[in-house]
Amino acid sequence: MFFKTAYEPHESGLAEFVRYGLTLLLVVVGYIVGQVPFSFVVAAKINERDGVLTQEALNEFAANIDFAGLGIAANTGFFLILLSFVVGLLALWLGLAVIHKRPLRSLITPYRNIRWSRVGFGFGIWFLLIAALEVISYFISPETYQFQLEWKTWLPLIAIALLIMPMQTSFEELLFRGYLLQGLGLAFNSRLVALLLTSVAFGAMHLANPEIGEFGLWLMMPYYIGMGLFLGILTLMDDTLELALGIHAANNIFGAIFVTFTGSALQTDAVFRVTEVNTTFMIPVFYVLAAGFIYLCARRYRWTDWSKLYGPVRERWENDEEVVVRD
Repeated sequence: MFFKTAYEPHESGLAEFVRYGLTLLLVVVGYIVGQVPFSFVVAAKINERDGVLTQEALNEFAANIDFAGLGIAANTGFFLILLSFVVGLLALWLGLAVIHKRPLRSLITPYRNIRWSRVGFGFGIWFLLIAALEVISYFISPETYQFQLEWKTWLPLIAIALLIMPMQTSFEELLFRGYLLQGLGLAFNSRLVALLLTSVAFGAMHLANPEIGEFGLWLMMPYYIGMGLFLGILTLMDDTLELALGIHAANNIFGAIFVTFTGSALQTDAVFRVTEVNTTFMIPVFYVLAAGFIYLCARRYRWTDWSKLYGPVRERWENDEEVVVRD
């Protein structure tokens, strides 16, 4: 059913690949435009500090995301970073509405209403799992945790994280597990190909993250691609994006509010700063948590047809119940 929401007869005369090309171009332009305020502030601060703006200074900042070194408040920098995702989300919505003539909801669910209970379940359970993992990590290496809670900066951070960060995570989910997963599934008539391509693309999007430089490409890419596979599997099995939306929001909000670390793309005034991350422990445990969550959902939602992960796309439609996503 999830793929059926993306299918449209070509009555308007526009080929489907043209629609996707135009929409993706619009999203890229929107994302770049959203980066302008952040880039302007960073460039101005570097120029103010050094008396000259150099590519070397820009590269150094990109590798560390050190707001304090430029005299930028962490909350201000965090807000500016999130703006590009907000504008990208608006561009995706515009592309769907104007070019595809379908609602944003069609990237989330084939039903008339979003089941917020599923979003909440994904958010709540994953939040508890990663919080428990963090507690275990703390007891293993308490010396690596620095308590840095400052109420005057932490309370505004909570507001930013809860009000704006879901737009960032939703943009990534709607683009990769919604728009691209549907489009590639239709193009190749293969669920597995769509799952693999979107997961690799999701990982590639994070290549510029400072975590890559901090921990290494061959260590972090299995995590990013694995996260893409995890969220993609949930989307295909559930025929909706609802669980993935909740999980991605929980993952990033927890990292922004409670625990940040040196080399993280989320440099915030979180409660704790970790000075040394044991990635050889954390990443394998992520895979265990992901597998456990999939098993829990399979039991809770009675998933039995695992061919949803690798079977064809169109041949299944004749057995799908009728769905309506357009008003």
